[in-house]
Amino acid sequence: MDLSEPSLERLRLKLRYKVLYHVGHNCADVDDLVQESLARFIKAAQNEQIRNTQELGAFLNGVCRNVILEFRRRVKREPNIDEDMQIPETRVRPDAEIFEMRDAIDHGLGELAERDRDILRALYLEGREKEDICRDWNMSDAQFRVVLFRAKERFRRVYAGETKRRGDAAIETK
Repeated sequence: MDLSEPSLERLRLKLRYKVLYHVGHNCADVDDLVQESLARFIKAAQNEQIRNTQELGAFLNGVCRNVILEFRRRVKREPNIDEDMQIPETRVRPDAEIFEMRDAIDHGLGELAERDRDILRALYLEGREKEDICRDWNMSDAQFRVVLFRAKERFRRVYAGETKRRGDAAIETK
């Protein structure tokens, strides 16, 4: 198999044409898609993962098709950013906001039933594994998902009410 510079450049041009055809000429990621396709192709060749070395073009075509499909799935998942939209600044929250948020979370957890509170705390605050929590509470995976969904919904309602109440109180003091 010839992976010399001239042959790679020839493959790059063919891939570029294919990618342009499938994603369009106005896509800014064309060169990235071509590069990713070539990188995967070369890695497969070096690891001897190509079964039929007589059909390298078909293999590279399949690799390129997979890269394009992955790109399309990723683009569909990511929200579109309007060029005119202001991007919010990332800033460090003041200590007062952090304390208020922690207080609202503690209050929200305190309003929940013991099982809901313990499961949310174990999963999100302590970072325990789902399997450990299921074992401790003697639940199946399906039961855990239902309990977690309902606990998050209850917490969301309590937390939203708590933050709204705090916001109203802050407005009244001004």
